[in-house]
Amino acid sequence: MKDILLQDNDLAVANGDFVLGDSNLQNVLLILSIPPGSWKQFPLTGVGESKFINAPLDGKIKREIQLQLQADGYRLNSVSIQGGKINVDFDR
Repeated sequence: MKDILLQDNDLAVANGDFVLGDSNLQNVLLILSIPPGSWKQFPLTGVGESKFINAPLDGKIKREIQLQLQADGYRLNSVSIQGGKINVDFDR
């Protein structure tokens, strides 16, 4: 999927124009990072990964990630936490 890319939470601009590119990873990162209610037009979208800091990766969290990605057309293959970071393997 191609879309306008972000850079440091702002629109990426190069040569006076928006940067277009593969946005799948960007979309998944946004879904994982924003808490529900952050987007007015999609109030149920978002996982809010910051609320899971130092929490075990249990079935509830995995299910929430799976449902959120599925709602946006992605398929979750696996999810794990390594070194305090969430690793997500997904397909479109």
